[in-house]
Amino acid sequence: KTSSTIGFERAGQPLLREPEEDAFVEAALATLGPQPPNFENIVALNRGPLGKEGVDAHPLTPRQVQQAHRDGALVVDVRTELQFDEAHIPGAVCITARRAGFGSKLAWIAEPEQPLVLVGRDNDDAIEAAGLAAAVGLDTIAGFLAGGMTSWREDRYPVEAVERITVPELLERRDTVQILDVRERSEWDAGRIPGSLHLPYHDIRGLPDGLDPARPVAAICSSGQRAAVAASLLKRHGAADVLHVVEGGVGTWERSGGPLDR
Repeated sequence: KTSSTIGFERAGQPLLREPEEDAFVEAALATLGPQPPNFENIVALNRGPLGKEGVDAHPLTPRQVQQAHRDGALVVDVRTELQFDEAHIPGAVCITARRAGFGSKLAWIAEPEQPLVLVGRDNDDAIEAAGLAAAVGLDTIAGFLAGGMTSWREDRYPVEAVERITVPELLERRDTVQILDVRERSEWDAGRIPGSLHLPYHDIRGLPDGLDPARPVAAICSSGQRAAVAASLLKRHGAADVLHVVEGGVGTWERSGGPLDR
């Protein structure tokens, strides 16, 4: 249902039939997931005056991007997950700007005041992502890769890749692959793959406890989107062989005949 009316929602939405304000607030907040560290800043931005100034994002050469990365900037690849998996700048994080939730994912991953370098398919791609970042209070944009990933490849700078694996393929390899479930705790509690490790994607600040960095590790969520971010973070933190589970997740595992612990 892509549109509605106030009357329809009043009739069919239990929350709107709750007469007590405190009870309404409690019920409305009960199902919210964890919020990014700068959540209060985001709320303040939304409540404040309308920002009319554009984001100041400068084009950078591949060499300048490489130097900014060495100096501590977070390199964020905003292309699609498929493009990232095929080839990306070593140490970059995959957060596509082509899907909803780009700003909130970035707000989880970026450190406060950390310079950001954006990598898109082209300049317009990166500039659009800079605007989305600023909308959630992340305006420390150090620049963007001029010409997009094409310029990096043309200058013969090194690239890395992430292996993509479907759920049926993971079932076949489950005895040789470590599985990291990157969903939220409530999802993990509802059903998890036996023997898998758990750490929400936004809490990956290093390799999770119990993970062997020398063995293959598959990042899985419910659809493949959060797993894309997690896979890039695992590579960034030193995992040697990372697999991105695509075209489904834990629910697909169960529907494909895989066992679940609850």
